Amino acid sequence: MCLHHKRPKAWFSIMFLLSWAFLFSSFSSYAQFKYSQDCQKAYQAILNLHFQDARQLIASEKSSDPGNLIPAYLENYIDYLTLFISEDHIQYDQIKPRFQARIDALEKGYETSPYFNFCLGESNLQWAFVQMKFGEYTQAALRVRKANQYFSENALRFPDFIPNNIGLGITHFLGGIVPDSYKWIANLMGISGTVSQGLRELKSVADYSGNDRLYNQFKPQALLYMAMVSVNLGKNKSEALKVVELFAKNNNTQSPLIIFARASIMMKNGMSEKALEILKQRPHDAASFPFYFLDFMEGNAKLNSLDTTAMTDYKYFLGHFRGGHYIKSAWQKVGWLQFIKGDTSGYRQAMAKVISSGYANGEEDKQALHEAQSKQLPNLIMLRARLLFDGGYYDKALAELLNRPTKSFLFTRKDMIEYSYRLGRIYHESGNPEKALSYYRVTIQRGKNEPWYFAAASALQMGLIYENKGDLVRADSAFHVCLECKPAEYKSSLSQKAKAGINRIKQDRP
Repeated sequence: MCLHHKRPKAWFSIMFLLSWAFLFSSFSSYAQFKYSQDCQKAYQAILNLHFQDARQLIASEKSSDPGNLIPAYLENYIDYLTLFISEDHIQYDQIKPRFQARIDALEKGYETSPYFNFCLGESNLQWAFVQMKFGEYTQAALRVRKANQYFSENALRFPDFIPNNIGLGITHFLGGIVPDSYKWIANLMGISGTVSQGLRELKSVADYSGNDRLYNQFKPQALLYMAMVSVNLGKNKSEALKVVELFAKNNNTQSPLIIFARASIMMKNGMSEKALEILKQRPHDAASFPFYFLDFMEGNAKLNSLDTTAMTDYKYFLGHFRGGHYIKSAWQKVGWLQFIKGDTSGYRQAMAKVISSGYANGEEDKQALHEAQSKQLPNLIMLRARLLFDGGYYDKALAELLNRPTKSFLFTRKDMIEYSYRLGRIYHESGNPEKALSYYRVTIQRGKNEPWYFAAASALQMGLIYENKGDLVRADSAFHVCLECKPAEYKSSLSQKAKAGINRIKQDRP
């Protein structure tokens, strides 16, 4: 009898221990973050926009290790890039339900892993960017806030986990550039930070020189963000050229994303010919997810030398891209090409397309729509000078403005204000900042209360000149003048850059 009772107790004890062992082994197996070789290869494939290859590697990983949660993060990365690049509303509606399912899966992972908060933070941040792209700003702000909470928690628990600084850097610089007109977004995000702080954190990842293979894998991602922040919000856009060198050192020059970043830096620095060389190097293999914006960029690089073959690139972009951004801008540039060729009718037809096509959410599209709705023909000399300047052809741009009597092409108040602004920009970028300052002052005096962007842009450039000279008092004053201007065009981007300058000055002052 006693023996009979002992047997069940022994059996129960053994089963109890086995069940706990199974539970712990299952939890370990089914709730871990393992960056296996297949996951590393999938990440590289994603960076190259080879999504089908990445999905096959992810499927293989899920089959061999069903409990690994890194595939959920990688799948989210694919969906993020798919939607951000394509802007396909149908795909957005199809993909959207997957996001929460992946978050639910990631939340089951071990919190003792630094990849727990990292993957959740990255996934939320990626989805926030998608929601911004599709106009869901409130939800995007809340996602940024949630992402920052994950990254901040990770920084406290795993301060030596270098990849975490990517997310921290992005959220901190986002917190530092929200314009005053969008204060409600800043309040929703609940994040304080500056562009300089964000760049330092991104740079800590890009500069990593240790032997951890996984840490090294995240360097291209950090470089990509660094490039875009530096060239758009730094005090000296030429500093972003150093990022191009880092791309080359990391052997990631063929990724379409890296090509986009490198070409953007060149374009912003008035190096259209270099940008065109980079864009022509991009792979055109069938395995790569189509990135039609690169065709738009190639058109811009050609247009800046007044090369009318840019028409082919714009038409290809317009014929294939299914999103809404840059459609109006592309039609505007088609119109400019027609106008440069002397085809006024063709210009007006393109302007009609500007009105009827795409969305007016981004700055370039808003400006294109503003021009189309004005029903006014551009000033041909100003247009040619503007494009040549953007391409870095400063001598040719200056010749357009100085090698003819001003009365032959300056007909309106807008023409006069733009004329001084264009001269200021040309002298500034060609190495004569003092002469540029004199033209910027004239532009501000003439145009501060006008609806055009020339005065605000002049004030911003004055601020950058003074900041780079170390005259922080005058720089701060100029940036505030920029914020005081109320142009109908480029207001948001000019305000963001001025605000970033003010924040930099606050940090640099003793």
